[in-house]
Amino acid sequence: MDDIISKILQMDETTRKMEDEAQAEKIASREEVKKKYQEVYDDYLSKARTHIEEYKASAQKTSDENWKKTEKYYSDVSKALEKKFRDHKEKWINDIVSGVLNYNS
Repeated sequence: MDDIISKILQMDETTRKMEDEAQAEKIASREEVKKKYQEVYDDYLSKARTHIEEYKASAQKTSDENWKKTEKYYSDVSKALEKKFRDHKEKWINDIVSGVLNYNS
């Protein structure tokens, strides 16, 4: 009888050890999952930040290029208008004066 009780106690102790090991493995697995989750999250966040910085740089470059094109276009238009004004100034003044004088007569 003592032998049977001894075996039952031994089996109970073995079962408790297995249960404790399983619980420890469960906790370790959860920690590993948390760790992997954080690694994936950090990696994703890092890539997203890099992508955002690349996009900002690209957008800034495009914006600067567009601004230079726009600035050149308006500068060219302004120069063309100034040249046209210089070339036709006297004629336009004479036309305006003649028109005003002829209107009043």
